[in-house]
Amino acid sequence: MELKLDKQKKNAARDAAAGAGAPAKTRKIVTVFAVAASVVAALVVFLMVWYLGDRYPDFERRFRQETEIPALDEGFIPQGLGNSADGDVMFISGYMNDGSPSRIYVLEDGAVTGYVTVTLDDGSAYTGHAGGVASNGTSRVWIASGGKIYVLSYSEVMSAAEDNGAVEITNSWNANCNASFCYYRSGYLYVGEFYRAGNYETDMSHRFTTPAGDENTAIILRYSATTSTPAAPSRIFSITGKIQGMAMSEDGSKIILSQSYGLHNSHILTYSFSTSSTAHSDDAITINGTEYDVYFLDSANLLSDYEIPSMSEGMCSDGDRIYVLFESASVKYGAFVREKLEHIYSFRLRNAD
Repeated sequence: MELKLDKQKKNAARDAAAGAGAPAKTRKIVTVFAVAASVVAALVVFLMVWYLGDRYPDFERRFRQETEIPALDEGFIPQGLGNSADGDVMFISGYMNDGSPSRIYVLEDGAVTGYVTVTLDDGSAYTGHAGGVASNGTSRVWIASGGKIYVLSYSEVMSAAEDNGAVEITNSWNANCNASFCYYRSGYLYVGEFYRAGNYETDMSHRFTTPAGDENTAIILRYSATTSTPAAPSRIFSITGKIQGMAMSEDGSKIILSQSYGLHNSHILTYSFSTSSTAHSDDAITINGTEYDVYFLDSANLLSDYEIPSMSEGMCSDGDRIYVLFESASVKYGAFVREKLEHIYSFRLRNAD
């Protein structure tokens, strides 16, 4: 009898312990699910804000969709944008996501003619960044990349593009800067560099505190484009960091810069410029033993700052409109950006800009 009672007591105690543990276990499960639900909800809100929450009133109001960027589905990462003087021919330079030879696409009247690859002096194919492209529309096409300017024959590029062929460089020269982008206008080639602290540094002599108190960290050099290998720059500009490309107004009184890095919104910065009124510093920089004045593009002569979608790249102009290239729809970045821009966009400068 006593053994039976002891057994009943043990069973009762076990059942009581199990009953007491059940609510605790349930509370633990509920807590885990609550935390998980909170994380998921926070992620959903973040994604909604990230992909749907930002607006670009300047872009939506001022910019017009233009030509579709070629070969994005083939792994082409667009970087540079240039055109002929009359604007009828456009060039888009960039590298390939798989490391195959970089390409320069040729477009005539908005339609893709084809592309060329570049063969270097040693016979190897060029696979560089191809950050900038420019042309005078008659004799030369220039590629800016890795501190150098690569010179191509305009007629050879136009011919080879019809069969997606290769073109040999005619020569190359040291740009005296990182040569991240380039732009042609009225007999001059402008070559500029990109700066970002830590991974895209510039020479210390290229960094200035401007008269307005801004910290400019890169330069643009203007070279004569009438010779195959210019001896020296004829003008130097001090610019802010993270600049991907440039253009100028028809009369040269305004300089427009494309600023971007990563997933942050891009900016189109327009500055006024004249040799008589733009602040400058005499003999501020030395290039190959020669001292040069430096003209500052800073907050004192900034006319406008358009905030637009991320990953703006090279620019060009045709006298009427400014054209802007984007890399946001490339296979390398397309999964992460808010706006996947598969086209070139353009805008017209206003008197206030």
